[in-house]
Amino acid sequence: MTVVNAIRFNEYSGAMVCDEQVSWGDMSRKGDVGDKIQTIIPPEIQNEYGVVAAYGGSGTSAVSEEIKTAAYNMLREEAMRRKKQRMTSKKFMTIQNIADGIFENLSEMKRRHVDEFLKHRYGFTGADLIRGFYMGDKGKTEIQQKEIIDDAQAAMTWRGRYPQLSFLYVNRGILSGYEPEQGFRIFYFNMMTFSYEPVQAVFQSIGSGQDTSDLAFADFVSAKTVQERRDHLDPVESMVSIIYATNLASTNNIGVGGYYNIVVIDGHKPHDQRLLEIADERAKLASETVAAYKAEIITKKLAFDIVGEVILGDTGFQNAERSLFKRCRSAKALSRFLRGYKPEENILAKSGNKK
Repeated sequence: MTVVNAIRFNEYSGAMVCDEQVSWGDMSRKGDVGDKIQTIIPPEIQNEYGVVAAYGGSGTSAVSEEIKTAAYNMLREEAMRRKKQRMTSKKFMTIQNIADGIFENLSEMKRRHVDEFLKHRYGFTGADLIRGFYMGDKGKTEIQQKEIIDDAQAAMTWRGRYPQLSFLYVNRGILSGYEPEQGFRIFYFNMMTFSYEPVQAVFQSIGSGQDTSDLAFADFVSAKTVQERRDHLDPVESMVSIIYATNLASTNNIGVGGYYNIVVIDGHKPHDQRLLEIADERAKLASETVAAYKAEIITKKLAFDIVGEVILGDTGFQNAERSLFKRCRSAKALSRFLRGYKPEENILAKSGNKK
């Protein structure tokens, strides 16, 4: 269980945020992982072409990891092919091209896992089922039993939510990236429907926390004009929005929690600085700052300043935390809130807003 959120600021930039909690079995076992979102662009490609992209997955961690590794290797092989052929073009693959390649890898991976299951269970593959027979140690064997055919077809299509292959079909993913030709784009992958598509809205959420995240995103986006959505959302305001959406999921959805992994993509920066990953105490400070703002413990301006400095700027954790407590109206109230006490009601109204 998880939540992975993505948002587009403008044609050059955007961000992704995920939690780190994973569950397995009957969800009585939980753990934390820090790599639900990973860059899939080898450094040499990023440095040469300015292409950056990250993939975030929900579902089965092992399958998500397989997808990321396959994408990374695919891009490295393409770079090597171009080098061998001495191609001098300054253009590499677009984010659309990368999404196409990932989906091809998904198709191959799905067939492989399903074939392994069918081979173990019945001795034939999906291709054998389609042609009606398979070749074994005893020669040609016709596939004629209706029960076997129906069960194999259910495994291949996940009809009836075939339980033995749930680990494969429950996976979903988000690809976010920037390259100079088409700009910043987001793509959504769904193994349940076995489809992928460009995200036309400015946000996308997946995982068990999608329902509450979607509500937060909808509130944020509905307050913007069509032109703002298409051309430019304020990066700091958008960053606060995506962290708030993730906070809501962490509070209200089972299986969402832990520190956040935050990835920021900015096509305006030099090639080697276009993707920034934050998965340390700065991410925790940002989530706490947004939570305190929404609980009316600190002002909007202070929250926006801290998030902008620590996520989109270059302010370190200690300086940002020191600034947060120095500038808030009540350091005691903020400290108590962050330690889990209920917030003091109307603290800003009682004390007056302090920037």
